[in-house]
Amino acid sequence: HPSWHPWRAKIDDYVRLAQPNLFGSISFVPTLGTMSSPEMRVIGAGLGRTGTKSLQAALNILGYTTYHFPPPEHAAHFAAMAMGRASREDTLAGVCAAGFDASCDQPMADLYREQAAMFPEARVVLTVRDAPEQWERSYRVLLEFIRVQERPFSLTYPTFIQWVPFFRDWKTMRGMMGMHLGLPPGALIRGWVDQPDGWLAKQYEKHNAQVMASIAPERMLVFNVKEGWGPLCAFLGKPVPDVPFPRVNETAEIRRARNVMVAVSYSWIPALALVGVVAWRAGKAAMAAVGGKK
Repeated sequence: HPSWHPWRAKIDDYVRLAQPNLFGSISFVPTLGTMSSPEMRVIGAGLGRTGTKSLQAALNILGYTTYHFPPPEHAAHFAAMAMGRASREDTLAGVCAAGFDASCDQPMADLYREQAAMFPEARVVLTVRDAPEQWERSYRVLLEFIRVQERPFSLTYPTFIQWVPFFRDWKTMRGMMGMHLGLPPGALIRGWVDQPDGWLAKQYEKHNAQVMASIAPERMLVFNVKEGWGPLCAFLGKPVPDVPFPRVNETAEIRRARNVMVAVSYSWIPALALVGVVAWRAGKAAMAAVGGKK
């Protein structure tokens, strides 16, 4: 997205400013304050796997610019926020400064209260699934993908993923997800493996109850994407588009991405070996050519 580039420059400024005080408190106000910051107009408060990709597509059709998962350009900023080196308010201001006026999915949904306080005119959409158990099954697909992505290098799993800076930053950022529910850092994303079936569903119910208790009813829409355009457009005061409501199959995308990540993690070793063999043969041929000239 073209609007990410100004913020990328600001992140570069942060990196330079952060070096002398790496373990101290970092404020992003000086770097982001010079940029025009539009208001957040729609806040997606639903957890991941509640149709957030469909909501993003729908909001974009309605004329919003919707922020979903932080792109690589923003990963360092969100990691700094998760570590307490940047404030949540400055991070949200940075999202708006990058040209976004709507948000959904996590980690933005974890910050729904901060967004609601910063942008009192914004409307809140709480996306939900048909049942907590259905959401848990779907969320596990995402969590298994994250396990593959965050798995460290070993002889049995020779991945290089966590050597890439923005993947490491994403891992740091994910630690804050679920903390608004009173969970320890990383418990929702990684600690679930030690919990019994149904634990994730309880966190989903707890989150939804918290949102409904925190946001005034007249400001909020509880929305299942199966309902289509009608409730969403009425709530936002938008005419119903003459195109079908978008249905994004996130599960298929996540499973495909997981398979690609596993394949890439293993495939670089034979590729490197092939390069080594080619280099060795080229060197041997060159030596033979030199020897033949003597």
